[in-house]
Amino acid sequence: MTKIVSRSINREVSFTVLVEDNSPILFQTKVKKSLENWLDEAQTILKRAIDMCTVAITYPDKVPDKFKNLVSYYFGLPMDCPPQRYSNCVNAILQKLSKTQIGLSGDVECADVKMMPTLCKVQCSTISTIGYPFGIEDPSKNAAGFVFVPFTESWGRSISNFCKLSWAGGGQLNGGGFMKPNQNPICLSFSKIWEKGEVFCIVTLIHEGTHKYAQTVDHKYFNDEGIADKLDKAISEGGAIWMKFHQDNGKTHDQAFKLVVQQAFNQLRGQDAAATLMAELTEVKAVENADSVAWFAYDVAQLPSEQEVGRIVTGMVGKRKVHPSLLNH
Repeated sequence: MTKIVSRSINREVSFTVLVEDNSPILFQTKVKKSLENWLDEAQTILKRAIDMCTVAITYPDKVPDKFKNLVSYYFGLPMDCPPQRYSNCVNAILQKLSKTQIGLSGDVECADVKMMPTLCKVQCSTISTIGYPFGIEDPSKNAAGFVFVPFTESWGRSISNFCKLSWAGGGQLNGGGFMKPNQNPICLSFSKIWEKGEVFCIVTLIHEGTHKYAQTVDHKYFNDEGIADKLDKAISEGGAIWMKFHQDNGKTHDQAFKLVVQQAFNQLRGQDAAATLMAELTEVKAVENADSVAWFAYDVAQLPSEQEVGRIVTGMVGKRKVHPSLLNH
């Protein structure tokens, strides 16, 4: 076992990553450089998402309308829900994001998937052996990443999670009910996730970080990309026609645009099984879904703040492109 010790470039996040002793030097170098960048980007994404959630709770009118769309898409919250319910949901999301950010801020321990804990290897092998007649493979074989939880601990977590979600006819949106983070490293299948591009890699790191530090679970996985670009495209396609239709039927410009956005949003939800499931779950359970938290953080980080909207020139905020549909309307 080779332990690589380093830190991120801009935010000075220390980390260690375990790789095989016989892994090529180029592989080790790429792992090190990748994590240096991913941890920086993850911190940037989490900070922006945390800031936006904080504003959404304290000054709901100061966040873009798309923020509420994203809350609804990733956590199934009805668009017309009461303000207190909306605030409770955003607060629960905020706690998940905050725990993950703190956890990924220093002494992060990662490992290549081949260096998974021995007990994890035994458990995966057993599952594969028992499940072979039924077509069940090693659960870590095709995983982008995972955080191993021993059976004794996972059983306790399951009971705690069940009690939390069942309490008072739906549970309390308290952002997590466990006292300490998972003690095992974040295992990443570097070879697999590199092929899917940097965004997927960073979101995967955040996803696994929510498991380790914020005690999330996997109810359902979203498609391997956020919806910011898709929403912009869906609004543009046919948007003018529907705007005219709604305005011809007595809607104001703002009302018509809101309906166009909602139509595009519903179209996207129907294309992703995870989004459909989140709409069927209560937000109490949806907030526990790791992929919801991770992709939500990524998409929210693309939204411009109120101050940035005022500084937007030629569609750019610094070096970050801002899609027109993500601005306040």
